[in-house]
Amino acid sequence: MKKFFAGAVFCLLYVMGLLPLRVHYFFSGVFAFILGKIVRYRYSVIVTNISRSFPEMRYGEIKSLASRYYGHMCDLFAENIWNLSHSASALRKRITVSGIDVVDELQKKHNNVLMVMGHCGNWELVSAAILPPEKRTEDSFSSHPVYMVYKAARSKFSDLIFKKLRMREYKKFKFAGEVLESKQVLRHALKNKDGKAIYVLISDQNSIGAHDPVVDFLNQKTYMLPGPEFLASKLKMPVVYLRMDKKSRGRYHIEFEKITEEPHNLEDYFVTKEFARLLEADITRNKVNWLWSHRRWKRNIPSE
Repeated sequence: MKKFFAGAVFCLLYVMGLLPLRVHYFFSGVFAFILGKIVRYRYSVIVTNISRSFPEMRYGEIKSLASRYYGHMCDLFAENIWNLSHSASALRKRITVSGIDVVDELQKKHNNVLMVMGHCGNWELVSAAILPPEKRTEDSFSSHPVYMVYKAARSKFSDLIFKKLRMREYKKFKFAGEVLESKQVLRHALKNKDGKAIYVLISDQNSIGAHDPVVDFLNQKTYMLPGPEFLASKLKMPVVYLRMDKKSRGRYHIEFEKITEEPHNLEDYFVTKEFARLLEADITRNKVNWLWSHRRWKRNIPSE
């Protein structure tokens, strides 16, 4: 029954996605006004996160950034619904990509590559970095499986919908791979270590372990997820930072930057610290481009 209703929701969203993008943006503006001015969705969380991250900002600047963030957040939903019903070529026209050669060279040498990214830009649209079938070569990472790692939703119904929506991208862009639940990554990677694959992890979620690494991130001590570094070191996988920058409304740029080829030969938490540094620089450069409504710092870090 849950699969039936999940399929029904998917069909409804698909039909809604057929509307022109400008119509989606119109409704995005309406919802942004409602969320920001009337409902004030997580307003205190957003303002607190921004003010602690940028203590030099004045209150008026913080309010302005919060207001623009509501517009950005609603645009993400609008774009993802629109994208559901439109072709891969239509999406590629809105997204530029650089640094593909970095990933191709690493995969050629090491077979498996780990990509880490934050909740920047529209992270649901990273499939646009996959080359069209006619441009793929044997050495192109686009010719091999790409696994998008995600954390399962608490609701099985919501999880079914998210998986169905995300698998739509694989069919649309015609590349191998699937969405992979985070708890399955290590086992999957060990089983397929002799093949060639890319594992993409969104690595800026709030961690839950009391012994997770702590870094200086956006002017505050921050727990970071240890999983990406553990996976890279365990399997000796090179690590690439996936940058997604919002250039204008509905226009994004994806860039790949190597963090390290040998995570197993570096000091503890080098990958985690470097990821935090790169992500912080991107957020500072384009402040509205991150997920400020997330309760990222809800856990206190004991003072030493």
